[in-house]
Amino acid sequence: MTTHKQRMLAAARGDLSDVTPYVPRIDLWYNANSVNGTLPKQHQGRTQDEISRAEGWALHKVIPELLAAERPEDNLHRALGIYDLKEYPFRHILPKDIEVEVKKKGDVTRVVYHTPLGTASAKTLYDEEMRKAGVSITWIQERIIKRPEDYSPVGYIFENLEIVPAFEEYSKWSDYIGKDGVACAVANLSASPMHHIQRDLLAATDFFYHYHDYSREMRELADRIERYFEQILAVVAEAPAELIVWGTNYDDMITYSEYFQKDILPWLQRASDFLGSAGKLVVSHCDGENLGLMDLIRDSGIHVAEAVCPYPMTKVRIEEYYQRWGDKLTIWGGIPSNLLLAESTSDQDFEAYLDHLFKSIGDGRRMVFGIADTTPPNAVFDRLVRIGERIEKEARLPLAGSVTFGVPQSKAPKEVQRGAERKEALDAAFMEIQQDVLQGRDEDILKHVQQLLDQEVSAQDIVQKGMISAMMLISEDFKAGTVFIPEVLLSARTMSRAAESLEPYLVAGPRTASGKILIGTVHGDLHDIGKNLVAAMMRGVGFEVTDIGINVPTDDFVRQVQEHEPDVVGISALLTTTMPEMRKLIEAMVVAGIRDRVKVVVGGAPVNDRFARDIGADGYGRDAGDAVEVVSRLLSQKTSC
Repeated sequence: MTTHKQRMLAAARGDLSDVTPYVPRIDLWYNANSVNGTLPKQHQGRTQDEISRAEGWALHKVIPELLAAERPEDNLHRALGIYDLKEYPFRHILPKDIEVEVKKKGDVTRVVYHTPLGTASAKTLYDEEMRKAGVSITWIQERIIKRPEDYSPVGYIFENLEIVPAFEEYSKWSDYIGKDGVACAVANLSASPMHHIQRDLLAATDFFYHYHDYSREMRELADRIERYFEQILAVVAEAPAELIVWGTNYDDMITYSEYFQKDILPWLQRASDFLGSAGKLVVSHCDGENLGLMDLIRDSGIHVAEAVCPYPMTKVRIEEYYQRWGDKLTIWGGIPSNLLLAESTSDQDFEAYLDHLFKSIGDGRRMVFGIADTTPPNAVFDRLVRIGERIEKEARLPLAGSVTFGVPQSKAPKEVQRGAERKEALDAAFMEIQQDVLQGRDEDILKHVQQLLDQEVSAQDIVQKGMISAMMLISEDFKAGTVFIPEVLLSARTMSRAAESLEPYLVAGPRTASGKILIGTVHGDLHDIGKNLVAAMMRGVGFEVTDIGINVPTDDFVRQVQEHEPDVVGISALLTTTMPEMRKLIEAMVVAGIRDRVKVVVGGAPVNDRFARDIGADGYGRDAGDAVEVVSRLLSQKTSC
């Protein structure tokens, strides 16, 4: 009888087996339901691997169990992005001239690194709320790089790290998995030295500012990290593993195409070529929005794209993935996690998606079915079971379908002129101000603002006709997919600094805002880049924005709404685990008697229009550009009533 491992390896190599592998990732679901005592009755008392085995599913062993450390020091250096865990076939040795100081206070751990080139520190958090939510990784509360001075000590650490093989520990873990799955050996969760800086060393928003402001320091650090990456390559090439994890967490807005091509792609190609020549297959965790990265990922040399999350949770449909990738790399995933949520997807739509899925992958070659990114805690467990049942019956190989590879994507981003090429859309009198905003020139704009003030141009006109008009173009371009997060952030920063310089003049004269927005991320969710981007875009187009931060308890959120009396409340959630908090918040606003006074807009990766309607929201913003349009429309309707 063909084993799960044999099926998975056949799919990874582009061969046909007897049935398409089904490898659902259930760690988040298991952790949350185990802690809360809500596991299905038939599985109570079992481990997550025992549940998968009992259901006949292959074991998902791609992402390491970052909290399952045998010794405290095995994941102590989380803020450096380095781990000594069973999934890693090597161990790290810090240089002897670095003193590591550990301070614990409640749920927070502070690690201080004293190096010959200075001191750097970071804080991580793991609390009871995170445990109940099933979160499988600590949260970096304070990043190791916070200022330019931190680059030198951090660079010293990486330049002097030593890597030694730990094949015996990895082999024990691989033997435990046996024929029930493939023990993917983790080389690096980052795809390149620069990606490592982005993923682990800097806060998400700060990375883009530093990438622009401190490019020399950042390039020097990436060069110093390169030796560490080279050591990893040499060791994992000799490891007793078939599949090697190299790189995770791509998204066409965060790891946008220009950056991906320059700072990620070369190392992906290098690692894939080197490990491929050693008989290994490279797996990359491609869990984000990949529309703008389709060709780059296809040509990266990786062998397996894991956690592929198609439409309706992202913009690329499963048939497009298979048409464009299926002849060159294996697709692992294909089932968006929100399909497992009753509040997001009806039973009829769930079944219809599976019908379509089986018809979209040709003969089934180079396909591994899985949940992308992972099974949420409040998933309908019977749907996980149903997927397995249907695969067993309907995904016997070869499938009857056919596919023409290399078909262009059905909806390419609309071409939009940018910057200097759009001068005809800008007011000539404010051309320099507008170009400063469009290009993110935060020093030049101060000089140009003063020139207009000296010419007795009103501060209000400078804001409205100069800065806001440019930000409206940025908003349109972002929605069209022709500008990306760093450009939006730099433009918003430029506008913010100019607005600060104009504050005395605006206070003296009449000042109006397009509307008042209060925005925050729900309780239990610690992600902020999406919220920050929406807030920046809203401010840029003239709204008065109050950002109340991340992980905001429901009572605090309601109190802030009562205190600030906004026109619109923006609610963000990036995790399927925190989506229910959106409903709780809206219900709490009803109880507090303030729901009818405001419009509520929700957004975040797992959220969709149906979910927004079901929880009683007034609107849903797919991204920051869309959010601007939705809010503007709602406020226009409110004004006309």
